[in-house]
Amino acid sequence: MSSSTKRAITESFIYLASKKPLEKITVRDIVDDCGINRNTFYYHFQDIFAVLEEICLSGTRHIKNDLPVGEMLSDLFLVLSGYVQRHPKAMGHLTASVGVSGTERYFAKGFDSPVFEALVRDTAANEPLLRTATVFLRHAFIGLLIDYINAKGKINADKLAERIAILAQGVSDAAKRRA
Repeated sequence: MSSSTKRAITESFIYLASKKPLEKITVRDIVDDCGINRNTFYYHFQDIFAVLEEICLSGTRHIKNDLPVGEMLSDLFLVLSGYVQRHPKAMGHLTASVGVSGTERYFAKGFDSPVFEALVRDTAANEPLLRTATVFLRHAFIGLLIDYINAKGKINADKLAERIAILAQGVSDAAKRRA
C-alpha cells in the first residue's frame, strides 16, 4: 500500500501542476485529489517540495550506470523528454516555479554520483577535474532540458539526445587526454 500511496501522491501532484503553478498547489489540494488524509501525506513526504524532489529522483533512477557517459546522458535525456512530452504543462509550470537553479538542485542528487562514477570508469583523470566535469555536464544537461521544456515540442528530442551524447563524450575524452 505504501508505494501505491506514494505513487498516487506524485501522480496527483503532476496532475495539479498541469493545472497551476507550484506556488498555488497546497497539501490540501493533493490530499483532496488523491483521496487520502493529511497524515498519510506527511507519512510519505515532508512537504510539497519533497514530492517534487521524489519526481526528479525518479527520473534520474533511469540512468544506466554501465554505459559510457555520453550514452548514459543521451538515454537519460530521452527518458526525461518522454516525461515532458506526456506532461508538458506540468513540467513547464514546475520549471518556471523553481527556475534553473531549483531544477538543478532537485536533479543533482540523482545525477552527480552516477555521472561522476562513469567519468572515473571511463578516464584516469584526477578527482577535482572529474568533479568539475560532472558539475559542467549537470549544468549543460539541465540547461538543455529546460530549453527543451520551454520549446514546447519545437526541438527534436532524438537529435538533441545525439548531440548530448557527442558533447558529453567529448568532455570525457578531454579528461582522459588530460590524465
